Amino acid sequence: MSRGGESEGLPGTCSYSCTPPSSSRAPRVRRAWIYAKRDIKPEEWARLREALENCSLQAAVHPSHASSSGLPALPASEAVRWADVVVAVGGDGALLRAYHETGGALPILGVSCRSVGYLMEVPLSRVEEAFRLIAGGEYWVEERMVGLASAGRWSAEFVNEVLVTPLHRERPARFTVRADGLTILQGRLDGLIVATPTGSTAYALSAGGPVLDPQLHAFSVVPLAPLTALAKPLVVSSSRRLEVAVAPDRGCAATIDGLEPLQLETCTVTVAEAPRTLKLVKLPIGEDPWTKLTRRLTDTPIT
Repeated sequence: MSRGGESEGLPGTCSYSCTPPSSSRAPRVRRAWIYAKRDIKPEEWARLREALENCSLQAAVHPSHASSSGLPALPASEAVRWADVVVAVGGDGALLRAYHETGGALPILGVSCRSVGYLMEVPLSRVEEAFRLIAGGEYWVEERMVGLASAGRWSAEFVNEVLVTPLHRERPARFTVRADGLTILQGRLDGLIVATPTGSTAYALSAGGPVLDPQLHAFSVVPLAPLTALAKPLVVSSSRRLEVAVAPDRGCAATIDGLEPLQLETCTVTVAEAPRTLKLVKLPIGEDPWTKLTRRLTDTPIT
């Protein structure tokens, strides 16, 4: 299986597809690197270990779980060369962190554990079925666009969204959003979300943004608590140069995928489509995206 961050040449890959490719077969998975949320219970680790053993899969875990998992630890820098796949256990937050830890170099299989898990492919109760499928090459890889935010010397990829806010959030700041140099939104806001199609069902949706088909190459631009009724969510092609400027007297911060906010040196953030993609392992037993969307809208955990 390809180890690089580039998407071209991955066997069994179908960009943005909900059905398996008809003419290609994915390579059999032999080694899995597990990245899990912090509160995995001992009995849940036991179920994972049993499934791995029954499917003859070699496994290693992120070093933060070395003592609790009963599995050997391997840092992400070595995992990207050793593993065939990442198994993210928990909720969407675990999957997002797994992407950032590995730089998007490996396909990710999401296993939901006590979570809504919109990006997750199967619940923990079906993990052995999932492991048997990937061990037999009965899966495919769905690629989704990733965003790239930059400001001055800082840059970062985002799977879901970049949130731009004034440094001190006790009152709104004046924002200006430009696409290819033309102003498309301006006014005083509490903050602004720029989301990928994947992220359009996360924070952006909760803030009133639209749901984007994951096949689109586009960004959802969602203002937070605008003072003007004319500042509405917009959808902008990812081929355009998107700039988010905050009034410099207020300072500004950026938060990537719900991680820690970072104070920026310059208050103009440029957003573009990243060269790398999010690679999601898809299975014949996986839930269809519209059922997942219903669960997301009703906040119902996967069972």
